Amino acid sequence: MRWPAAAAYCPGTILGCLILLCGVPAAGQVPPPQVYRIKASEVGVPVDVPMGQYQRTIRPFENWTLICDENLKDRRKICNVTQVIVDQAGNSVFSWSLAATEAGKPYFLLRASSVMARHGKLALYLEGRGKAVEVALQGCNDTVCVGMVPVGPMLRDQISKAASPRISFPVESGETITVTTSLKGLGEALAAIN
Repeated sequence: MRWPAAAAYCPGTILGCLILLCGVPAAGQVPPPQVYRIKASEVGVPVDVPMGQYQRTIRPFENWTLICDENLKDRRKICNVTQVIVDQAGNSVFSWSLAATEAGKPYFLLRASSVMARHGKLALYLEGRGKAVEVALQGCNDTVCVGMVPVGPMLRDQISKAASPRISFPVESGETITVTTSLKGLGEALAAIN
């Protein structure tokens, strides 16, 4: 086998020669410039709020995170308390947030992985109750499936007891994912909103 003529000028091995020939710009060549950009804020500012007039605060509590977004111009604050359940690789499997509607009614917003069966329901198993609360899906996209459940006396009782409910949902493969959560710390996070 004959090697290209360049091999005759290269001392050492052919591999070393190829690295030298391919990896270093020729004399007088300028390497391409690096492209840098400013990273945008991770907090999305509503279009009707001037920059600098919107602030997000994040406060960790046991098992829960309180997130408040405040329009400083209008002195309006919206908060939710969120918990995320991850698998061994750190991928989000389930999350839920306690938030209020525009009318002020509290709701749990349940978010399951997008591998959830689109025709399925989320099952919320509360401590001391045999039958699960079934939560219908509001919809799914490429990353998440969402359901909502109002916070009534039964869930308020679970929050006050710092219970450990379970959530189950079917996935497209036919299996069921079940996660155990904890309401411990949620009461303290809610109290911190005021």
